[in-house]
Amino acid sequence: MTLMEKVLEEARPHMEGRGLKVADGVIGLNFVGVTLNNGRSHFIYLMRESLPSGDMIFGYGEKMIGMDAWEVAKWAQDGAEDLQRSLGVAALNAASPFYFDPRYRQNEDFYNHVNEETVMGVIGHMPPLVERFSHKVKHYYSFDRAIDLKGTVEGAEVYPMEREAELLPLCDTVTITGTSMINHTTEEILSMCRNARHVILSGFSVPFYPEAYRGSGLTALGTLYFTEDSTALMRPLSLAAGRLRVREYTQSVFCRLSD
Repeated sequence: MTLMEKVLEEARPHMEGRGLKVADGVIGLNFVGVTLNNGRSHFIYLMRESLPSGDMIFGYGEKMIGMDAWEVAKWAQDGAEDLQRSLGVAALNAASPFYFDPRYRQNEDFYNHVNEETVMGVIGHMPPLVERFSHKVKHYYSFDRAIDLKGTVEGAEVYPMEREAELLPLCDTVTITGTSMINHTTEEILSMCRNARHVILSGFSVPFYPEAYRGSGLTALGTLYFTEDSTALMRPLSLAAGRLRVREYTQSVFCRLSD
């Protein structure tokens, strides 16, 4: 069973037959998301670099309004491409009760062990980590599929994706972007982190059903949930607002996993 299949298995009792519907949605240039009829919203960073071309192939966007949220959530596994799968994860997270469960929330800094001897691997370019650690640790290896494919205007420096298999086994600390759950590459990445003692799945796109990750090789989840007033993001996101605007409506969540 894949990690996403395990997530859906954990989510089913909280979604199927519960009367949850998609009340609203947004498909923006940088983020997509949904609001459910429970009043909760979640937004996901859109990996647009691999989306197919054409203007008649995303019809599910309009059709999802009013749909059963569980049916949309299943897109996280069987969606046609990254956009549809992202909407599935947004529905999963807008329904997750675990953000508010004290068993899955700890006040802890995942990186408190990092020092000048640390070899750090990061899947997905993360500017805050670059700023905080790239000049502090022994080696900092960052990989990003979008930058590999399209380049960057942010001055990001990353290693070629083809070097993951060579460099990730050298790392003792690894941060994996939650978008790997959307493109279904998390397990492949984890298989290359065989010598890492600290592995966190991080970001907007982490499907937050913590029990699904037990025994996977992950040692922590670092994510966030959206506050009740986050429906105010619908229009800004439709106009290409980015992560700094989005974070105004979030609260961080850290969950330590024990295998």
